[in-house]
Amino acid sequence: MREVKTKKKKGSLLLKIAIVCFAAFLLMMFVSQFFQISKKSAELKALKEELRLQQLINEELRYDLEGEDTGTDDYAEKVARRELDYVKPGERVFYNIGGND
Repeated sequence: MREVKTKKKKGSLLLKIAIVCFAAFLLMMFVSQFFQISKKSAELKALKEELRLQQLINEELRYDLEGEDTGTDDYAEKVARRELDYVKPGERVFYNIGGND
């Protein structure tokens, strides 16, 4: 019996190199996109926290303006006490220096 030899087709070396380069490019793009997503995710988390704090400040201001203290004198007194550290004559103010609020 005679052996029949078949020729194996060899792919172009240039085509194989191009496929490997394209796969490496895709892998680098995926890794780059992953890092960008994680960076933007951290940025979004920080912005959400900043938004939450600003909403709390807005609610406090809204309460001061529309709440029980509708008089402008009461509001001015609150602001002077809280932000400017003013006190009434004869009033004693104690500060907590222990570090706990």
